[in-house]
Amino acid sequence: MSPSSPKLVVLSFVIGLTLGASGVALPPNQGTERSHQEILESYVEDFRFDQFASEPMLFGVQIPDAGDWHVRATGQQEDGEWDVELVAGPPPTPTFYYRVEDETLRAIDRGDINALTAQGKSFQDDYAPMDVLTMDGYEPNETQDAAINPYSFHFWTRGFPEVVPFGEGMTRRAHGSNFVVFYYQKGLRTAWYRVEPEDRVRDDPREMPMPFPTLVIGIRGTAEGIVGGERVTMRSGEAVFIPPNTEHRWWNETEDVAEAVVVMFGDGA
Repeated sequence: MSPSSPKLVVLSFVIGLTLGASGVALPPNQGTERSHQEILESYVEDFRFDQFASEPMLFGVQIPDAGDWHVRATGQQEDGEWDVELVAGPPPTPTFYYRVEDETLRAIDRGDINALTAQGKSFQDDYAPMDVLTMDGYEPNETQDAAINPYSFHFWTRGFPEVVPFGEGMTRRAHGSNFVVFYYQKGLRTAWYRVEPEDRVRDDPREMPMPFPTLVIGIRGTAEGIVGGERVTMRSGEAVFIPPNTEHRWWNETEDVAEAVVVMFGDGA
């Protein structure tokens, strides 16, 4: 059970009209439809009060058939606000950018799904309704590449402390079951999996062992698995440790849903 997503990056939202720590109104799930500009401006306005805006960053947002924008954070602060700006048009210099479908951007804005979940994939070439791509000429070093996931989490998450809702109806599918991504940074990946009856997780022959340890923490129901050739049952209230470079797969033989929190950590995660 592991959402492998290169450059996977995420989000929070509160359902109902709520004020974040910055005093910015978070959007309700109903009401008049906002423009793309207004949605992006709401994230920029909230990010001005986020401590992670202290790191300079330039990235783009592309909405197919709608246009391009870019966000520039200078890392400078004045009167308690960080200098973050949304500008129409693609970034002026090569960098990374989000390509996000209109419907997906609106779902993220409403809190129906978070941005990292929208980017989740089983394999590099899979489609994702929100993807992180690079412009020609942009070749990030290891440090820059590792910064994308946590930085993106904080940009696409409103309010403080940042909250990531999860549950049925907020998922996508990868690796054979439904999932919600919580948080990714270098050395740590966390997600929630909902394994429906007859789901088979990591059963695709293309699945490869992960080069880092994994904990599968059962929180509901049971699922059967094979870890390194050994049969194991994942039960609620138990955690299964999977060593690095160990093949594992899971399936649900019951008539009830099984749920688990997956924590991947260490070098390479």
